[in-house]
Amino acid sequence: MGARRKKSEKRQRNAHIMVRVTEEEKEQIRFKAAMTGYPRRTGTYMRKAALNLPLRSVVDEAAVDALLQSRADLNRLGGLLKLWITKNADDPTLTLGKRTFADVDELLSTIEAQGQTLLEYAKRLMKSKKA
Repeated sequence: MGARRKKSEKRQRNAHIMVRVTEEEKEQIRFKAAMTGYPRRTGTYMRKAALNLPLRSVVDEAAVDALLQSRADLNRLGGLLKLWITKNADDPTLTLGKRTFADVDELLSTIEAQGQTLLEYAKRLMKSKKA
């Protein structure tokens, strides 16, 4: 039986390249590494960037998540508005200030359209990320 190799002996990447950078450049590189999901692995980021390998973008993922969350919030708001309209449509004493039910219905249509727009933006971001 052969002796087990240590983890470092198994590594194929064993050559090092030393690069001198200024403190400002170092911080910029670390920031970019963090934005691509490698906050503690700057070397991995630099290797992938230098070899033009795909880098995932945390910023894109965060943007898509934010868009989808906004869409979900709009959908919840629209649902509440529909419920309110349904429950109160026959109440003649209900006042909407200067607004009419037609105004509220128009607002509901706008909310639905904005939700669809947010979904399209999210799809575009995901498509550009795959390209």
